[in-house]
Amino acid sequence: VVFGLAALAAGCATAPQIPPVENPAATWQLRQAQLRPITAWNIQGRLAMRTAEEGWQASLEWMREGERHRIDLTGPLGRGHLRLTRDEQGAELRDADRHRWHAENPEQLLYRTTGWRVPLDGLNYWVLGLPQPGTAAEQELDPQGRLKSLVQSGWDVRFLEYTRYGSLELPSKLFIKRHDGGPNDEPANHATLEVRLVIERWTLNQ
Repeated sequence: VVFGLAALAAGCATAPQIPPVENPAATWQLRQAQLRPITAWNIQGRLAMRTAEEGWQASLEWMREGERHRIDLTGPLGRGHLRLTRDEQGAELRDADRHRWHAENPEQLLYRTTGWRVPLDGLNYWVLGLPQPGTAAEQELDPQGRLKSLVQSGWDVRFLEYTRYGSLELPSKLFIKRHDGGPNDEPANHATLEVRLVIERWTLNQ
């Protein structure tokens, strides 16, 4: 099932704002049951990352099939193209010059090779508008029973915009910021990181 913002632009621009629901907490429970089974997708959009010292932007394509992931970033850090893959064997990062790096954990691999500490495990769920299971979280719902904000694993996640794709409402703009000290109370020498994600197109392989 393919959902694109371009195809829905006219409808989204003129559609009335979704009214508040009578019981946001109950609606939230239904949303979670609807979204948690989704484990396969193709996301296309734009990603921007910034610290106090530097920042970059890239186009993003993220393909997921269960535990297998392929993330393509085009334009970051002057490298032209980065491809991060993950499967049962571990993680691999490859650049435009076909240099390859390997590690068991994709977050560690990306940090080791680029200096960026990105919450990939959390993003698996945040892009769906869900908290990561098994990890403590503080969350706030909006009047429509969707996640408005989330604090989890040292990250502050703001869900700035949702877009309807068929019967689903999925985040289309997210702002993510790491708290001082970083995840798991890491030392303060890890600079505060801001991540802005705009999702322009979803393909759900259900």
